[in-house]
Amino acid sequence: MKNNAKKFWMAILMAALGWGTMVGSLAFAQEKFPTKQLTFIISWSAGGGQDLTARALQPHLEKALGQPVIIINKPGGGASIGFNEIANSAADGYTFGQVSPSINILKYTMRAGIDYVKFEPIMFGGYSPSTILVRKEAPWNSLKEFLDHARANPGKVRMGNSGYGAIFHISAIGMEQVAGVKFIHVPYKGTAPSIPALLGGHIEAIVAGITDTFHLIKGGKLKALGVAAPERSKFVPEAQTFKELGMDAEFITFYAWVGPKGIPQERVTILYQAFRKAIESKEFRDYCDSQGVTISTKDPEEFAKYLAQEDKKWNELITIGGIKPE
Repeated sequence: MKNNAKKFWMAILMAALGWGTMVGSLAFAQEKFPTKQLTFIISWSAGGGQDLTARALQPHLEKALGQPVIIINKPGGGASIGFNEIANSAADGYTFGQVSPSINILKYTMRAGIDYVKFEPIMFGGYSPSTILVRKEAPWNSLKEFLDHARANPGKVRMGNSGYGAIFHISAIGMEQVAGVKFIHVPYKGTAPSIPALLGGHIEAIVAGITDTFHLIKGGKLKALGVAAPERSKFVPEAQTFKELGMDAEFITFYAWVGPKGIPQERVTILYQAFRKAIESKEFRDYCDSQGVTISTKDPEEFAKYLAQEDKKWNELITIGGIKPE
């Protein structure tokens, strides 16, 4: 009898434990997210293109998530300070940040511990293509004319960029490779200082983003000859793509969002859906149109594959250019 009673109470205890576990699991599965304020890290100074894009998105993101989204700027180290802040945050979905191609490039140009595999891709939102720009008075009116001139004058065309090892320097190296030309690379401390040099005739051309030069293009000061993009840009429809000339060249500055590696996938999905809803708002799309940003989205899986492809591409070009990590 004692043994039967013992078995009975053990069965009751095990049943209670099983029910408790099931209830706990069900409660976790039904956990609401988010339930508190979220942190949005921007790895650049306030007022720049990446920062302003994030701030244009912020109110629509708050509406989609139903919680406050606080932007924190963590500039410095070529964006590595902010990127490390994102990567080292708790992987609970409450901290995420905006990234650019530097998430791939920094691994090869700086000893900063940045690697795209340390991040959880959330969404790719849009881009601005690397663009060859010349003065309004320049004799070339198409990408083909400019590249033909460069081939006929190897090592004589001075091409300005935003700095040694920066994206537009590496983009120019990629353009050389696909077009069979050789530029004299002239680095500046950012795109802004390269523009007066171009307008003053100290260099023949620059590689820059449409977003950085849109006002000068619209104002008739600069001509966009070519874009290293999947298709012609609606912002500079006259500019040819390299692909039109039979060259495989795609070098873009993108606007995208990641979190630290390991965020639960159900939370990644919620964040992705919120970003997508925010991007689809008329106000954000109007902002992008005013800045020359092409909206083109990728979901987390597509974005992850894209980052892996980009990592290989930038590594090859950095090696070709002989760019060493600082």
